[in-house]
Amino acid sequence: MRRIEFMLAIGAVVVASALGAAAQSESLGDAARAARREPRPPAKKVYTNDNLPTSASISVVGAPPAEEAEQQPAARPPEEKAKPAAATAAAKETKAEEKKAAQPQAGSPEQIAAQKDRIASLEKELDLLQREYKLQVADYYADAGNQLRDPKTWTENETKFRADIADRQKQIEEAKSQLQDMEEQARHAGTSEQGVQ
Repeated sequence: MRRIEFMLAIGAVVVASALGAAAQSESLGDAARAARREPRPPAKKVYTNDNLPTSASISVVGAPPAEEAEQQPAARPPEEKAKPAAATAAAKETKAEEKKAAQPQAGSPEQIAAQKDRIASLEKELDLLQREYKLQVADYYADAGNQLRDPKTWTENETKFRADIADRQKQIEEAKSQLQDMEEQARHAGTSEQGVQ
């Protein structure tokens, strides 16, 4: 008797699940039919190299993009067109002379001070690089396991540090040489000015 009740219960579950699946499939089918009945928006035309017209020209409506506007020369006002070429050439020369006068002369105190600041900055960078290198060396040799685990990485890092330090030292030497040249120019300029006076 219990077996029969158990079989009936299983049968009821199977029937219920089949009905649920059928109801679910019907609702999916209904949804698909409803979607087909709705009007579709018109497909957008996609242009590729295969369907582009080769004989007709392409017309662009509206303002040109910002990039093209920057590339095209601006229209000159009539007054500017009327200026003679000699006047514009003279204006260019005046601007070049003003720019040259605004720059400090070779060997000027401003230029020497700027070069000294550059040397001080390079020396500070060199000092920081050397300190960092010393810390890396101390860290590497503090643990014998580091030497065994990854000697290749350490070799690459050490080579990079040494190259950076050598490069910075070279830059400092060049900057000091330039400073000496500037100071020499300043001395010559001072001597020649004193001789004129």
